[in-house]
Amino acid sequence: MTTLTVRLNPFDEAILEDLVKNTGETKTTLVIDGLRFLHNAMREEDQVTRPSAREFDGFLRQLAEREKDPEVLLARERLTGRKPVWED
Repeated sequence: MTTLTVRLNPFDEAILEDLVKNTGETKTTLVIDGLRFLHNAMREEDQVTRPSAREFDGFLRQLAEREKDPEVLLARERLTGRKPVWED
């Protein structure tokens, strides 16, 4: 088993001590639970698309510019002229 030494500032040390006191768990168990929680949370976020800074800037630029494609403009115009189903 690997040994881990963690340096905590006084605030985080107080939080850990409070958790030990209130949960009855050991510091080791709390740290392991925290690692596992963070790992699982990050795995769930894998479904999130994260573009590069260049791709994101291009996306923002595309949003800021007005559409120029006549087919897209015509399709948007047709959509805005329709009455939503929930307004019947």
